[in-house]
Amino acid sequence: MRQAKIYAAQHDTTVNALVRDLLQAKISAEARAKAATQRFLHLAEQGPHSTVDPGTIHREELYER
Repeated sequence: MRQAKIYAAQHDTTVNALVRDLLQAKISAEARAKAATQRFLHLAEQGPHSTVDPGTIHREELYER
């Protein structure tokens, strides 16, 4: 706690403000990750699907230049 107070004083803020900012950042990051996951799942379900049968792709064709 002492180090947190020193850090806060050095950055002209309070420990409470530091904790609040850290929590907001964490919650925002998790919310963005959740939204991105939902968008990805929606695309996976509704998005364009490949019409190529994977069995018709030959390994050599993948590495042709």
